[in-house]
Amino acid sequence: MAGPLLHLRILSHKSITDALAGIVSNQLADDLVVSTEMIQIFKTFLTEEDKRNIGLDVMAAAMRSPSVGTALNAVSFNRGLHALMAYRVSHRLWENGRRSLAKYFQSRISATFSADIHPAAKLGGGNLLNCGAGVVIGETAVTGYDVSIMQGVTLGGTGKEIGNRHPKIGNGVTLQDSATVLGNIKVEDGSIITPKSIVTKPVPPLAIVSGIPAKIKSYIEVDSDTEAAQIEEIGSIIMNGGTPDNIERHVQFKFLKRWLTERESLQLGLVENEDLPANS
Repeated sequence: MAGPLLHLRILSHKSITDALAGIVSNQLADDLVVSTEMIQIFKTFLTEEDKRNIGLDVMAAAMRSPSVGTALNAVSFNRGLHALMAYRVSHRLWENGRRSLAKYFQSRISATFSADIHPAAKLGGGNLLNCGAGVVIGETAVTGYDVSIMQGVTLGGTGKEIGNRHPKIGNGVTLQDSATVLGNIKVEDGSIITPKSIVTKPVPPLAIVSGIPAKIKSYIEVDSDTEAAQIEEIGSIIMNGGTPDNIERHVQFKFLKRWLTERESLQLGLVENEDLPANS
């Protein structure tokens, strides 16, 4: 049974994006928009940038989540990845003036994956949406590359602002279970928001914040004398088919700007050097 299913859902398609489009379209379809129409919307509106970001999202799910383990599992079964895929087409619909259809997609994503992501939000590539459940991302929210978003995370407004009122999340940030970030504030690169924290003030790079309201508890420290050893250790784990024992170590590995080397070693070749953000 597994062989025919694998061929139908994955191998019969020309690309990972097409395979995901087929899977997610069937999940989102209802009496109003059937799956064949859904697939056509995906193919029409997703851009080359989206396809690159989707490839990075697949890598993030496979390599940062031990419960997923492989790209095949991520594409086939990971609801967080499926929610991100659906968001990306809703975002393009929004940008192309198809606002009602974009909001319809938002509604279907919420009903299907329990994630409420406004189509106007801007999410970078290589993001990990752990399972989607309970995640809320507001209209003017922005995330960089390689952000890890656990279940129950909220990127919302304070209720006291209008216009640009949602958080701006940097590259390599980890938002742990039920973390809440409120208002038009910046959470800078490589920082960690611990579970159930409520953040209402800007967070500097590599800070670890915790509490209600959240306060800086410490900073991620990189000892230049042991950096090479850290890189070799984590790189060895990844190259041998495993994952680091926690997300922070994996993100630190990327934040140290060695991810490109390891990715090329894995011969994944999803993007070229010039396509990567400067501080990825």
